[in-house]
Amino acid sequence: MRASFAEKMAFYLSCVIIATVPIYFAAVQAWVWPFYAAAMMLTYILFRWQNRLNKAKTSRLWMLLGGIFFIWTLLQSVPLPAELIEKLSPFRYRALSDGATLAGIDFNPSSLSYNRFTSLGWWILLLSIAMFFIVLRNTLTDSRRLRLVLRIVLVLAAFEAFYGIIQALVPTVGVIWEDTIGLGNARGTYINRNHFAGFIEMVFPLCLGYTLSLGDWSGQKKKGGIKAMLLSDRSSPPLLLGVILVMMLVALLFSRSRAGIVGMGLGFLIFALLVRLGSGRLPMGFLLGTIAIFGLTFVYGFRIGFESIIDRFLMISKGANRTNIWADALRIVEDHPLGVGLANFSLVFPIYRVQTPGGAFYLYAHNDYLQLLIEAGWPGFLALVSGFFIFIGIGFRRICKIGPRYHLPELRGRPAKDPLRFFLGAGALSGLVSIGFHSFFDFNLEMPANAVYFVLLMAIVCACTKPDNLSQRRKAAEGRAESGK
Repeated sequence: MRASFAEKMAFYLSCVIIATVPIYFAAVQAWVWPFYAAAMMLTYILFRWQNRLNKAKTSRLWMLLGGIFFIWTLLQSVPLPAELIEKLSPFRYRALSDGATLAGIDFNPSSLSYNRFTSLGWWILLLSIAMFFIVLRNTLTDSRRLRLVLRIVLVLAAFEAFYGIIQALVPTVGVIWEDTIGLGNARGTYINRNHFAGFIEMVFPLCLGYTLSLGDWSGQKKKGGIKAMLLSDRSSPPLLLGVILVMMLVALLFSRSRAGIVGMGLGFLIFALLVRLGSGRLPMGFLLGTIAIFGLTFVYGFRIGFESIIDRFLMISKGANRTNIWADALRIVEDHPLGVGLANFSLVFPIYRVQTPGGAFYLYAHNDYLQLLIEAGWPGFLALVSGFFIFIGIGFRRICKIGPRYHLPELRGRPAKDPLRFFLGAGALSGLVSIGFHSFFDFNLEMPANAVYFVLLMAIVCACTKPDNLSQRRKAAEGRAESGK
């Protein structure tokens, strides 16, 4: 069935969002991200208009976990009577009661969120990102659309990496129209080098998977895979992709983001493991690339010094340590087990700031998991984090099943009947693992651009491992095997 005009518009608008959202400081400004939130909701409305979403089955588990998170975080912003607030959050009740007494006014209905309007605004953004994920999950099942999105990501990643390298080599070059903060580090169009590293580590394994998928994995030629790709008369695109990958790796190293570099290394290991489990072998070119990547990482490690690497992980800047922030932030959880409201960390943290040195104002906890626990409380935290790790586990199992070890004997020796989906699924899942690790030390997913790319990777994993597609490919392989008997 041909796509309707509304569906095409939804997809092309999605491409515009993917191509532009990192450009203006990762859309972190309060006047920028509402436009992207509106655009993502519009893509959902356009796609829903054609009514194709009714054909897409959503697991009850994801509906339950997503429903718990969004319903609970919305309830945090709803004004509640004093009696209910006293039962749900005694600390919040005492603060409101004491404030009303000092002001000489009656106790008015309030919410669990310290600033419910800020929470509601961030809730709308998260809802729009969830809608965007649904649209991407259903539109990227088409291989042509998937390739178009990948080309957009490649062009953007090449630009960000090249720009970041220039920033590192020419210390006077800052972010396009920004001041001189963080000169000398690769940052691309991001203000914070760690968030730039988060973007690179998410898209690097995806671009690597796309590069590997261009090899001849059919098993019909004597020289297949990477070697055939390099010896081919049409090897210019793979070689160009190789140059882009090297640029991305160098830009990541020049960002000097310790968690980003280690996170990318972890994601690369997961990618290698998925390729090994799925295909039963690792191409020689891939092994050489692995040696090169870890060789560069070790050179960088010796450059910064391995002796103090743990301290450097925990250090934010001179005099500021992540463990101090985390210790103070955990006290917020003790008094607010049901959360303080989305995007309300900066309002509450100054009250609990004891071990953290003064002189700086902290908007984030420098740990996405901890900040989620503080703001969404235990109900929202358990729903979202458990859903993420379940998704990683299911995705890992499904990607392995695309490989020949789970297929018919005639398919053995190849990564998959559809190498594009196999390698892209492995790359997207590896990128999720990378950013999942990095999120223990930074607040990457508080950046709207990185959050958008996070759900893009999730959508690619879903599109590449969709059970319906897998079963259809298995049936086709079985039919060919029966006809050959």
